[in-house]
Amino acid sequence: MKIKNFKGYFFIMPSLIGFSMLYVIPFLLGLRYSVSRSGFDDTFVGFTNYRNIINSLSFRLALKNNLIFLFAGLTIIIVLSFVLALIIHEINAPKILKLCIVLPIAIPSATVAGYFREVFATGANNLMDSEFAMIGVILIFLWRSTGYNLIIYLAALSQLDKSVIEASEIDGANYLEKLRHVIIPLVTPATFFVSIISIINSFKIYKDLYILQGNYPNPKIYMLQHYMNNKFRDLEYEKLTSAAYLFAIFIFIIALMFYYMDRRYIKKIGEN
Repeated sequence: MKIKNFKGYFFIMPSLIGFSMLYVIPFLLGLRYSVSRSGFDDTFVGFTNYRNIINSLSFRLALKNNLIFLFAGLTIIIVLSFVLALIIHEINAPKILKLCIVLPIAIPSATVAGYFREVFATGANNLMDSEFAMIGVILIFLWRSTGYNLIIYLAALSQLDKSVIEASEIDGANYLEKLRHVIIPLVTPATFFVSIISIINSFKIYKDLYILQGNYPNPKIYMLQHYMNNKFRDLEYEKLTSAAYLFAIFIFIIALMFYYMDRRYIKKIGEN
């Protein structure tokens, strides 16, 4: 019996070893750089690098832009994905339509950036060089990621217990009441998953921004990934690793916040 229990671990062992060697161990070893005077001087300086990073105007700008993009983009993409999935589910749309919506996921970043460069440059002004550049970033994010989230919502909607919906109809609930009190609560786990996936995908937007505007883009869309990439290029490893750890804490807090909200909402539904 014990040998059977260990068989599963043997199958995932290669992945665990690779993940540990390429992610966990380098992540832990980076702590040495974050508390050193520089990447080439091991003198211990405590939390000086972290203080310098927090007081850095460029880091604050990048963090502010990331927060604006994350919360605006996340809110829009969750609502948009759910509404589109609901419409497609209700009209029983053909598979070819679903394929067309998911297709942007498979298109390379260089192609996406080239396309949007032409779109945003239409007319006298370039959107990405204006004070409204963040709108362009959110549009790219929506275009690339909505399809994936939509498929998750479609899967959740297809697995809804029809007897619960029918019971609400018997009780006299109209469509909006069913949506608010039955459908949305039942797809809450899917919403939590979509939120986490969207957070991960939001940080992948850097590739498109880099192709569009390089290392130093419009200050309105200067992100944390720009900051860290520039520090790596300048061989300032102590600032790079310090920023990376602060970035990791930032992501962890957001994920924890969504997890807490999801658990609390599900508990509230169970009590009702």
